[in-house]
Amino acid sequence: MNLKKIFIIYKKELLDLLRDKRTVVTSIILPIVLYPMIMIGFSSMMSRQETKLEQKTMTAYLHDTINDENTASFRERLEAEETLQIMNQVPTFNRQTYLELIEDKSIQTLIEIQDSISDAGFQIYQIKISYDKTKEESELTYKKIKEIINKIEDEFVEKRLAKIQVQKEILNAVDLKEENIAPPEQMLGFALGKFLPYLLIIITISSASVASTDLVAGEKERGTLETILVSAARRSELVVGKYLTIITISIITVLLNLFSMYISFQHIIKQAGVDTGGFQLPLANFALILIIMLPLLTFFSAILLSLSTYSRNAKEAHSYQTPLMFAAIMLSMVSFLPGFELNLGFALIPIVNYSLLIRDIMLNNFNTMLLFVVVGWTLLFDFFAVKLSIYLFNNESILFRKNDQSLKFWGKNKKKNILSPQFAIIFFILIILALYYLGGSWQMKDLMSGLIKTQLIIFLLPVLLLLRFGKLDTKKVLQLQKTRPLNFLLVLISALPLIILAAILGQIINLFYPVSESYLKAMEELVNSDISLLSNIFIVAVLPGICEEIFSRGYLLKAFLSKGKWNAIIISGILFGVMHLDIFGLIPKSLLGIWLGYLFVRTGSIFIPMFAHFLNNAFAILISRFGDQIPIITNYIEDGIFPYWMIIPTIAVLYFIINAFENFNFRRE
Repeated sequence: MNLKKIFIIYKKELLDLLRDKRTVVTSIILPIVLYPMIMIGFSSMMSRQETKLEQKTMTAYLHDTINDENTASFRERLEAEETLQIMNQVPTFNRQTYLELIEDKSIQTLIEIQDSISDAGFQIYQIKISYDKTKEESELTYKKIKEIINKIEDEFVEKRLAKIQVQKEILNAVDLKEENIAPPEQMLGFALGKFLPYLLIIITISSASVASTDLVAGEKERGTLETILVSAARRSELVVGKYLTIITISIITVLLNLFSMYISFQHIIKQAGVDTGGFQLPLANFALILIIMLPLLTFFSAILLSLSTYSRNAKEAHSYQTPLMFAAIMLSMVSFLPGFELNLGFALIPIVNYSLLIRDIMLNNFNTMLLFVVVGWTLLFDFFAVKLSIYLFNNESILFRKNDQSLKFWGKNKKKNILSPQFAIIFFILIILALYYLGGSWQMKDLMSGLIKTQLIIFLLPVLLLLRFGKLDTKKVLQLQKTRPLNFLLVLISALPLIILAAILGQIINLFYPVSESYLKAMEELVNSDISLLSNIFIVAVLPGICEEIFSRGYLLKAFLSKGKWNAIIISGILFGVMHLDIFGLIPKSLLGIWLGYLFVRTGSIFIPMFAHFLNNAFAILISRFGDQIPIITNYIEDGIFPYWMIIPTIAVLYFIINAFENFNFRRE
């Protein structure tokens, strides 16, 4: 064995891999970027859900059979808890009625107080708390009540110990009992609902990936695809035939896995010798899960078929499937996390909706309307994914593309490479990583100082250094040129309608994905800091207006102009939204970025989007600080909510402003 030849082969294969742009992006860059982005999303959602659950008012019924001054203090202490509502005691108490109310989520816990006498003659309060452990609100209420009662017990013990005669039994002042009223089948569903969605989703996508890779990318490698294309079947028929094949393989795989799980759990229960009292695993639930999995199977099959069609070979198809598999794994793990319940907002997020729906089905606690929303929304995605596959199959320049694009940072023409979309994406990824690791660290230590460093060091400095390194004309690239004063006036007029439109959009988003209290507190800290108003405007409005615009419009948008004017505006706008690392503000900030990009392209001067960006942030500060003193705001806004009818005049005003921009700057273009 010749080690020299082995090293030459190793070097050659390694260079081939590193020359391939897609391999580098999907295998190295995407995993690095996805970790912080997914962590930001999950941490934001977890914070929102936990805060929402902790601040929600829980209801409990207290049945007191003693009614002395001590039990009265129990009730007073429980009623003093802000997030705990104690129901009034009724003359006739039926315990089963309140247990049913717990199951229906009408109340969260039942508290029963009785007393007994210890052998030493001391009174013991026996407190029984009934709750449903499979319901997070019920379990959280139990923990709150238990904590309050433990504090009361300590106070009782302190009073008794203050007496001269201290006996051992005196330390036992409260006998707390826990009762989990959830039946065994619901507890099993609770356990299965944690990991079953994750397992099924991963099995589904992995089985579909193998079949899709072989059916198109594999045929390209074997040279058999051309033979099928010259057959009598049309391209769309070929796509649908392959699509159905992938679905069939996926269904068989999922069906076998579900059957195997069912048999395995039955076997484990028998081997353990557990007395189930005639209890059986919920076979009907498994059957319903299999039925609703069909739309998800078709969705994954369509997406993977499109990736396989676009790929030149099986190796490239696998490289595209890796980030999709990784994203599916992370999103499906939502069933493990506390505080997440399927609602209309989560029903619109692919994979997350199925993970939560399967968990609810295993708990026999699913909402039929939300089930149809999840299935219908997924089928809509299926339709567009299949249309994409047919388009790719009909486009022979994509189906039979041969040229291998190498990942080259620098060539003979540095100017062209620096302003290429490929390099711009890599540059953007580096900025995002710097924002996540450096900017986040700076802002945690000192918010305002960190914001200044972020704007100057992360946004402004890299762009200026890059343009200097590429020997580009900074003034020409960034379009640091004068424009007509009327453009500034039009931007000023459009500022207030845009803020209203963004606020109403935020309200609509909040209906589906409620904003957490911690997020609102962070935003309030940003615009209502202890520093002076002018300093706040400079840090939050002036600096971002200059630095972020030089990065987003001056560089990013210019780099994507080769893809077309509107493509450059939309892409740079979406990247502008992503750049803020704010999952709740992603859509409003992306739309703002698109508007700023439009202004940049239409007026030909970066000073216009700079001014618009400054006005947007400055008005947010002024409204936050002095909004209660502005008559037009106090008259139309109640509890910080804009009336939805305002969207009509707002859009009308913006329509006329856009027409004015078009007409006034038509000759310049």
